[in-house]
Amino acid sequence: MASPEEVAFGSLLFWGIAMMLLAAGCLLLFLVTYQKRLLQQQLRLRTTQAEHQQALLAAIIEAQEGERERIGQDLHDGIGSTLATAKLLVNRLGQQPAPANAPELLALVEELMATAVQDARSISHSLYPAVLARYGLAEALQHLVDVANEAGPLHIALALRYPRPLALRQELALYRICQELVHNAQKHARGATRLDVALRQRGERLELTVEDDGCGLPANAGAAAPVVAGAGLRNIDVRVQMLGARLHQQVPATGGTCFRVELQTPE
Repeated sequence: MASPEEVAFGSLLFWGIAMMLLAAGCLLLFLVTYQKRLLQQQLRLRTTQAEHQQALLAAIIEAQEGERERIGQDLHDGIGSTLATAKLLVNRLGQQPAPANAPELLALVEELMATAVQDARSISHSLYPAVLARYGLAEALQHLVDVANEAGPLHIALALRYPRPLALRQELALYRICQELVHNAQKHARGATRLDVALRQRGERLELTVEDDGCGLPANAGAAAPVVAGAGLRNIDVRVQMLGARLHQQVPATGGTCFRVELQTPE
């Protein structure tokens, strides 16, 4: 017959083992539940990423189609109409007898052909800026500003601090963003007399800013405003997302509109 001490020890051992098994069961249940929640969270994250990729792809396709439409419009309204006019003049020059103002018509045809060549070069440059691949982003932006200053009344000033060039793909995206912002300012910045473009590299941060002194947007002075909608700005937003950068649109206290693109770059 077991002594009272042995009975007490057996009972204590039994309850100790039971408590250990219960704790192990609770720990196992916690691990299973945690793993299940982790898998669900990872699944939701992958679903969100997939949806974001699909939305980004759709935006890229939309931007590409918009650019094709704009190029097609430029070809139709610019080179197409110029060549059509030149063709009519050439037909008049080919008439018998020749028109009395043939020398003037010939000079006009030469002028129209020179304009068509210039338009073709401009469209070719907008499709792919050769100066970017050859000399880099800084020279490409300088060329963009020089051409824009010659083409329009809005004076554009450029400030550069770009000691560490990025990869060509990133530089091309930044160039397209700047090109679109300059085009938007020339087209929509009412009352603007000056446009300041700056590319500055500070440590690991690269900033591209385009600021005009026009009437600005209907927002409180100095306050940040949401990025407005529009095909051009949608194209910009797509490229900003592809770069992993951030786009800010502000109305400075002095008036006008300021766009700033911030990109983290390796040291």
